[in-house]
Amino acid sequence: MRHLYKSWLPGSLGWLMLAASAMGAGASSGSVRDLERIGGETERVSAAVGPKVVQIVTQSLKVASAGDEQPAGVLVAERGRGSGFFVTPDGYLITNAHVVANATRIRVLVQAPGGATTSDSPREYTASVAGIDTDNDLALLKVEIPSVPFFDLTRDASPRQGQMVLVYGSPMGLAQSASLGLVSAVERQLSPDDPRVYIQTDASMNPGNSGGPLVDLAGNLLGINTMILSQSGGSEGLGFAVPLDVIRHSYAALRDQGAMTRPRLGIQPRSLTADLIAGLGLKVRQGVLVEDVNPYGPGAAAGLLPGDVLLSLGAEAVHTMRDLYRAEYALSPGAPVELAVMRGADARMLRITPEAARDTPRVLSAGSVTEKDNLVFRLGMYGATLTPALASTMGGLRGGPGVVVLALAGLGLTGQSTIEPGDVVHTVNGTAVDTVEALRSALEAVPDGAPIVLQIERAGMLSFVIPGAMSSGEQRLKKTSSGMRPGLSLVGQALSPANRLVLDF
Repeated sequence: MRHLYKSWLPGSLGWLMLAASAMGAGASSGSVRDLERIGGETERVSAAVGPKVVQIVTQSLKVASAGDEQPAGVLVAERGRGSGFFVTPDGYLITNAHVVANATRIRVLVQAPGGATTSDSPREYTASVAGIDTDNDLALLKVEIPSVPFFDLTRDASPRQGQMVLVYGSPMGLAQSASLGLVSAVERQLSPDDPRVYIQTDASMNPGNSGGPLVDLAGNLLGINTMILSQSGGSEGLGFAVPLDVIRHSYAALRDQGAMTRPRLGIQPRSLTADLIAGLGLKVRQGVLVEDVNPYGPGAAAGLLPGDVLLSLGAEAVHTMRDLYRAEYALSPGAPVELAVMRGADARMLRITPEAARDTPRVLSAGSVTEKDNLVFRLGMYGATLTPALASTMGGLRGGPGVVVLALAGLGLTGQSTIEPGDVVHTVNGTAVDTVEALRSALEAVPDGAPIVLQIERAGMLSFVIPGAMSSGEQRLKKTSSGMRPGLSLVGQALSPANRLVLDF
């Protein structure tokens, strides 16, 4: 019980229970009734909130890294669990983007009508992704479901430091769990240059709580559980939730556009610090420093220079990175806006025309890899055609067209592989290959028993390798079995280094 006591004590629920036991026989009946009244309120809130909260189960693919159960570089299946909650009666729900990242299948488990008892079997639905907001780690999902209880995002609720709150979700896969705590801080910024702010709470959060709601004792939504600060990977009373106003803004954009984007100013901003102010001889103590200006972006066209300090953007004063972040979201691409800066001892007014956010070239992720499109069976690898978009993410490449090694499908015949994820295969026995199909055809043309020599590019260097490729006969035999299919490993939370932020997936 000692370990249980230590992990349970820091939360506000532990404080309440200790207070109740400390009162003893001499405690007034009024104090007991006060505790019973608090307990009654939390029961009432749980009964109202529980049907709005769901468990999310994902299936995805990833490339194993050192320390995983599978060998590094091998494509493995992965299962994950998180939480979410309905925000409309017709099945739209909010969760964290990291909960559904790279998911090939998303299942939503909804509490059965009439309450959440262990005998109730949840209803299961398949969800589709309606939109992703990576900046704020939010995702909008949709399930086809009859009318469901939901959180009304138009209802305002503001957290207060010291306020008692409840956290709901599926920690360690235990669905419909609730924990009680206090609001530790209202607008917690995790680093000066991170413009996002969070509600900090000591209510217990663990892996699986991600995407669940943080509510007050009236059952009003305050935020969405997103991350923990932990030395052990578990709850240490430092949980963080994205606030309601961010959820509301993100939901509107995701519902209308499927994405949440900020117009581009073409600058690299940085928070002001006492050292920067003193070292650069700045004349202001509030604002955002312009570290760099893209020479071809809107900032350069407006006349911004490195070393300028932003004071306002449009009608919004800019004192911190958070102010700049909010002001950027309010801008419209192509619509000029006034910009006030301090340059040396002079204040200047400039006019900047924000640009639309650039579409990031779609690069293959583990979740989009299939055997049909990507498996090169004879080499035991998954590959992708080296498109210009994919090449742009890899820096300068010397060898021209080729096939990128995305992952390994196994360790090969000799227990090891001579190719690695990130390699680019340029030729097979001197024949250039520029697509996955061309690589497969070139390998098929090599007779059984004949050597296979690949020219690969790794870290900017070209070399010839001789892989332990299987023969055509072995390939046909293996295709009828599961011998080279990806292994299955259950997702786990690795121990995190001291003071490292971990996403509580």
